[in-house]
Amino acid sequence: MGKWKTISIREELTNEIEKAIKTGRYRSTSEFVSEAIRLRLEEIMRTKGLLTEKHKMLETPELLLYSPKHTYVQATPEGNFRVGLSEYAAKHLKGIIQVHVDQLDASIKKLEPLGAVETWMFMFDVYSPISGKIVKINENLKTNPRIINEDPYDQGWIVEIKPNNSQTLEEELDSLMAVREYNKWISKLEGRLRE
Repeated sequence: MGKWKTISIREELTNEIEKAIKTGRYRSTSEFVSEAIRLRLEEIMRTKGLLTEKHKMLETPELLLYSPKHTYVQATPEGNFRVGLSEYAAKHLKGIIQVHVDQLDASIKKLEPLGAVETWMFMFDVYSPISGKIVKINENLKTNPRIINEDPYDQGWIVEIKPNNSQTLEEELDSLMAVREYNKWISKLEGRLRE
């Protein structure tokens, strides 16, 4: 389990947060912090050339970050992170019949399995792109697991994870691939498979 770090916040910043909450823009300090994390993620995406000022993080699948295990991560407005299979994986796992996921509140480490997807032919482990705790499971997958095949980025997400801490999160997100990097990686992978 990770160690907690105490972070001191300047009094001026604390006062500004309290003012912002009083104006009604934010309902709580945690909502303010979630917004700050979202803005930082957008800044990371902009530096990678994937996000312009006009775009927001959740608008298109192209703005997600991908792991080499064919999973994606997407920030939610609440400050959690949705995890699902990439479209590439969803297309190759035809006929998903069941999704197995660790239980709520389970602690997950980056690039370790958080569950598995079962097809008629085999099981495919789903690896987490970030570390944290499972706070939400897509219940629709229990009755219709094929949503992953049809709509992996919107309706077919698998779990939401609450990150352990912002410093670890930023390091983990920075190590993931943007869509261009992921597509190049897939091309190389398919090239090796054809050889």
